[in-house]
Amino acid sequence: MNGDVTRYESDHLKATAGYGVRKRNIQLVFFDGKFPRRAHADGLTVGEQTVDALERVETAVVRAGVEMDDVLRTTVYTTDADRVDDIEAAYERYFEERRPAMTVVGVADLPGDAAVQIEATAVER
Repeated sequence: MNGDVTRYESDHLKATAGYGVRKRNIQLVFFDGKFPRRAHADGLTVGEQTVDALERVETAVVRAGVEMDDVLRTTVYTTDADRVDDIEAAYERYFEERRPAMTVVGVADLPGDAAVQIEATAVER
């Protein structure tokens, strides 16, 4: 483990003693779900909507004073779960070196008839 996180374990099996994490000099930053721009969503593929939503995530990240390299994980909500390969390909194109952890969740509907919504968690050092 690095110097920023310390893991504590206990032999006592109770909810308050099983596992805990303490942080030093870091702050988690949570970003609301970002959609592709409505004007652009119509007619775009799931991959294109993913890139557009990632661009909006990046705008929010920069405004918060962190960098895309500080994004630790994202959750992608999609109405087209059969297109996970397109979402992953968009992530590979968008993130040059280090892609954050990603969870994809299939949903029935998203606002504005979007096919993708992305929320993110970053760390401020």
